[in-house]
Amino acid sequence: MKKFDHFNFLGPIYDFIFGRSKNQEIVRLTDIKDGQHILDVGGGTGRISVLLKKDSAKIIIADSAINMIRQAQDKGIHAVNAASEELPFRDGCFDRIVMVDAFHHVKNQEITLNEMWRLLAKDGKIIIEEPNVHNLFVKMIALGEKLLLMRSHFVSPENIAEMFRKYPQARTILKIGKGIAWIIVSKQ
Repeated sequence: MKKFDHFNFLGPIYDFIFGRSKNQEIVRLTDIKDGQHILDVGGGTGRISVLLKKDSAKIIIADSAINMIRQAQDKGIHAVNAASEELPFRDGCFDRIVMVDAFHHVKNQEITLNEMWRLLAKDGKIIIEEPNVHNLFVKMIALGEKLLLMRSHFVSPENIAEMFRKYPQARTILKIGKGIAWIIVSKQ
């Protein structure tokens, strides 16, 4: 029996429920330069990609929920239907890779990080924004997602940063906010 797909169900109404993002911190941390190639992994409806989109930057969303992708395409963003564990791009082709509020939803977190690292160009950056599980409110959200039978596996920001230690060229910065954490990884 196939599991209920929460994100395909929510795709057409996701932006209506959660609103348009005004996440300027992710824009600042991504630090996009002219002509760069950006991948938004688990980018869904494009709520973050619309903030990152610049005339000279090329942005692509990869998401496994086709109904979310349709919403992104309606915003004029190129989107590809792909799981984060099997991204259909050539090695080293992205200057920036972002993943916002999606890492805890992927099937295999380690394979997802391997894929993002494989796709990252030299001198590129991966920016992962995740709810900080040390926050009580986030713990309540995690419990709620479990009760809704969502495939969620929240990981502390420190543990996500630790997963990048296996790459000798990785330089990791951890930034902790109220309820949110950013893991910024540069490929040296």
